[in-house]
Amino acid sequence: MTRISPQAVRWTIVTAITAVAAMYLAAWLAPAIGLYHADGAYLVTARALAAGHGYVIDNLPTPVPQTGFPPLFPALLALFSLVSLNTLWLKLLPLICTAGWLTLSWRLLRRLGASEAGTALVILLAAASPVLIFLGTNLMPESLFGLLVAAAILALLDDKARLAGIYAGLATLTRPGGLPLIAACALILLIYGRLRKAVEFTVAGILLAAPWFGWTLAHAPSSDYYGRATHASASILTSLEASEKLQALGHNAVYLFSALWTMLSGIEDIWSAITTLGLLGWSLWRRRQLVPDLFLALYALGLLFALGPVQYALAPVLPLVLWMFWRGLRDFIRREALLALLVLLAGVTVRFDYRRFLLLPSGQFPSGDQRPNNWKEMERLFAFIRSNTPPDAVLVANLDPLFYLNTGRKTIRGFAPDYFHSVYQAGGVAVTPDGLAAAVLAENCNYIALTPDRNFVESAAYRRAVEALERGGMLEPVSVPALAPGYRLLRVVANGFRR
Repeated sequence: MTRISPQAVRWTIVTAITAVAAMYLAAWLAPAIGLYHADGAYLVTARALAAGHGYVIDNLPTPVPQTGFPPLFPALLALFSLVSLNTLWLKLLPLICTAGWLTLSWRLLRRLGASEAGTALVILLAAASPVLIFLGTNLMPESLFGLLVAAAILALLDDKARLAGIYAGLATLTRPGGLPLIAACALILLIYGRLRKAVEFTVAGILLAAPWFGWTLAHAPSSDYYGRATHASASILTSLEASEKLQALGHNAVYLFSALWTMLSGIEDIWSAITTLGLLGWSLWRRRQLVPDLFLALYALGLLFALGPVQYALAPVLPLVLWMFWRGLRDFIRREALLALLVLLAGVTVRFDYRRFLLLPSGQFPSGDQRPNNWKEMERLFAFIRSNTPPDAVLVANLDPLFYLNTGRKTIRGFAPDYFHSVYQAGGVAVTPDGLAAAVLAENCNYIALTPDRNFVESAAYRRAVEALERGGMLEPVSVPALAPGYRLLRVVANGFRR
């Protein structure tokens, strides 16, 4: 077999890195924030902190405590917002975290035994994933979480238990997935007979994370859409009937084991899950590493019992997952063939990126394959609402944080996401007209803003519910000049007044 020269590998990697860096730059320059919902909600929470309103969801007519998002990322975002609310400035936070995370991941993989070429290809594959580009250029906490996970594992390998515990505690204050990290690291120290180090690590991690869990327990659900009950419904353990639990677990197993291919190539089917399971079994049989395999096992177990897509939750550990496969395959496939295979996969991933890149004129690097809302149309709708509705008007919108941030009007979503029916049951009803009408009347809402929201699984049901209320006479359309089809504003007329 013809050998691949180191120079050829190096130039291939440099070319791919340049292409991926261009994708990150283009995604960072996109003007939109908030088209994913969660990114807008993080900014709403951060601005409430910066304004001294406390850790609350400020867009609601009656603000409620924020119990869905751990506080570290919103706190850092609040510091950024005190300097400027410029979109590009705010998006620097996740971009900087992504750069730091990939840098620490490089150090971690080298420490775990990866070669320089292998490390470069693994990091390149991870960075080229469209999911990581989206998360790294939007107001999402996953890149910060990945940075802290890598820092914690590196500190553990350096025998700095207390520092590792601090990083793990901070990771838990970024995403709940930090709990498996605390458990795994403590178990690893105990397995190696380092009882004192295990205590130091656990105390440091728990002392940092405990106040957040105390906060969530102390604040009873006070909103149908953002309370603790809604977050509990996002877990298989705390919701669903027995038969539904089994159905969700089966789907989650397929989603989890196919997520690697989905993030790299867009492929999501049972065969990709079977392939992943086979490769994983081979890698663990050939070369096991207690660090980081135990953490990944506990982390995957947590994802298995979560309702909803797992891609974004798996993204922060993607370099470690790729490393598991690399270390098993490098003994099975000749080095040249393995490098060629990974370069080919990197090419497929970059092509996948390019498909998303073509959707950038809408205003944001998309979170999925569907075209996101057109930012120019959104701005036209925002401007009309600011100029033609009273300052105390209350709006209903699927992207309620986004409308609050851009119009100054209080907003509600109007429904609680039903993850089971929207994700696991084809044709399931995620939003009903009766439920939406009850929310409109309960909050004394004045307008409903309707946007395409193609990347939301519940958007079709939401649109049908709004149209049903319009046919029933509860809503009437408001004429907005030059607004594209799919973007609408409707006035509520069934609650005794018009605005």
